[in-house]
Amino acid sequence: MDLGLFGGWGGIVGALIETIVFYLYAILLLRVAGKTTVGTARIFDFVSTVAMGTMIGSTIISSSIALTTGLVGLTALVALQWSVAYASSRSGRFYRITTNTPRLLYDGSRFLDENLNDERITRDDVKAKIRQSGHPNLESVAAVVLETTGNVAVISSSVPTEPAEPDESLMGPVARR
Repeated sequence: MDLGLFGGWGGIVGALIETIVFYLYAILLLRVAGKTTVGTARIFDFVSTVAMGTMIGSTIISSSIALTTGLVGLTALVALQWSVAYASSRSGRFYRITTNTPRLLYDGSRFLDENLNDERITRDDVKAKIRQSGHPNLESVAAVVLETTGNVAVISSSVPTEPAEPDESLMGPVARR
């Protein structure tokens, strides 16, 4: 009786090779797709999380994938994840390859349309983030930055001493009722 615990060395070596190829390809693909694709995770964190879930699920559900093959693949993913995180924290060049750079979307006086277009973000998206940050007008904002994680940071220009009047250009699309 074969319990499917060991599928042979060919399957293990194949799982290692496929894991490395898919991991590197997924990082490249998501790096090209942009920061907003993965939300708040670094690209290689997101790739690892999705791949681990898929690998575990496939191994459990599929009778054609041996347990040891899935375990080796999962171990390889964790090792790759650790290696990329370690190398990124030790090498500036490796960090720049695996991690997006922050992008200025609003500079305190104007929207940077080229950056907005490159990141596939609209002015309305940025205005929504500004409102969510509690700013009643654009004058109270020094900058808006799309961070490496895909989060949008709104940087205040100063702390208001009295309540400011809402700016129609910022609040215009907001329903009043």
